[in-house]
Amino acid sequence: MKIRIALVLVAMLMNTSALASGDEMPVQKPGLWQITMTSEKMPGGSRSYRMCQDAASVAAGKASADAHLKNDCSKNSLRREGDTWIADNDCTFSGTHVVSHSEMTAHNDEVFHTQIQSTYGAGKPQSTTIDHKYLGACEAGQKAGVPIAGR
Repeated sequence: MKIRIALVLVAMLMNTSALASGDEMPVQKPGLWQITMTSEKMPGGSRSYRMCQDAASVAAGKASADAHLKNDCSKNSLRREGDTWIADNDCTFSGTHVVSHSEMTAHNDEVFHTQIQSTYGAGKPQSTTIDHKYLGACEAGQKAGVPIAGR
């Protein structure tokens, strides 16, 4: 459950498109991406999967993130400091109160690194790292937006 919530948090951060200042967040380009999540609470310490992204799957992710921010979060602040995008959120997902601080750095349009500090309910804070790396064109027959685990 907490891993699923972490994925929602990073999706919200990566799919939020603009700040009040008009700055645009970098967007994942179409193609095949390797996503690796690391957390002390995750069995085995990390999980990795590949996902094909196209314009439609990116738009769907943005729509989902926008809906979560509107419906599930009482606080949603986003600011830019250099190449780092910082988000602070106070949300409730499936009855679980989550307070998070996320920092995403875009090294270019092919590498994104996100650090998330989050507290679930009355639990202790935990850290999750999510790295996105562009691999090139999608694999033949791979459906956009559907993760393929364990490669």
